[in-house]
Amino acid sequence: MKQNTGFLGTYFDRDAVLHLELWARIIAWGVLITYALESAYNAFQSVYGALIGGYPMDWFFVFITLSRILQGAVLWVVLQVTAKILLILMDIEDNARRAARATSKES
Repeated sequence: MKQNTGFLGTYFDRDAVLHLELWARIIAWGVLITYALESAYNAFQSVYGALIGGYPMDWFFVFITLSRILQGAVLWVVLQVTAKILLILMDIEDNARRAARATSKES
């Protein structure tokens, strides 16, 4: 059940934003772990295949495969920043709410 606060500057549900922020952080870790595991597995397959097959190793492919960890790290940063921005926007809204209450008490 929603509580009426009397402040008309709220356009969102606080609990929904907190859940969205939590899921953004959880998904960020999932993305980073997925990219790291996939990259490590592909690099291992390339090196192991070259050693077992007796053909020269393609170090450029191994490097490019491991660079996918950097892609996962960038996505992790973007999702973490998004989660923090949601919290900052909630703080701004809360400060506006406090200022409106203080102004109405002074009048």
